[in-house]
Amino acid sequence: MTSGPGAPPLPPPPPPATAARAVSDAARTAAGAWARPVDPAGHNRAISQLHSVLRDLGIATRGLARYQTTGHPADPAPPDFSQLLISSAGQLLEACEILDGVLSAGGLGTVPVPDEPGAVLHQAARTALAAWRQPTGSSIDRDTTVEQLITAIDLLTVATQHLAACAPRRRAITLNAVAASLAEVTACLAEALQSPARQPRPKGGR
Repeated sequence: MTSGPGAPPLPPPPPPATAARAVSDAARTAAGAWARPVDPAGHNRAISQLHSVLRDLGIATRGLARYQTTGHPADPAPPDFSQLLISSAGQLLEACEILDGVLSAGGLGTVPVPDEPGAVLHQAARTALAAWRQPTGSSIDRDTTVEQLITAIDLLTVATQHLAACAPRRRAITLNAVAASLAEVTACLAEALQSPARQPRPKGGR
């Protein structure tokens, strides 16, 4: 028995920093969209999309913890980099789990259109999941990727606060808890970039 022609190969994922920038751009658009009042179905759908984004970014960030530096400069990541990225990934997944109860109570909402801000954000997170599976690049690219991820998480924090502002009280409490958890992710990622190994040497030092 012969098989039919195979599906065309998928295009390769973008470089890690490019994928991170796409996530931050999409998060900025979603934050702006979710600042406007939405109907209950749209609110449920936005929370479902946020849930999926946090899950995918959590898994993707685990991949960033294994970043391999190449080229020039090819400075290796300091010893605490991987652990801080792994901790950030865990916090993102915990934030995702906080939303489980909201989804169970509120449902998923209607099916989104492909160009809806939340759907675009989710697609950007899915692309990052592939791009960060085995990330390589210069140390500058590595740090740029983390910087863009920090920007994205900051914007997701704002977007979550927007959703909380127009939610019933119990749901708002849950969403504010997610926002607080995301603020911790930002702090953890920032610490990875502020490692003593990355600080400039004082003049005259060795």
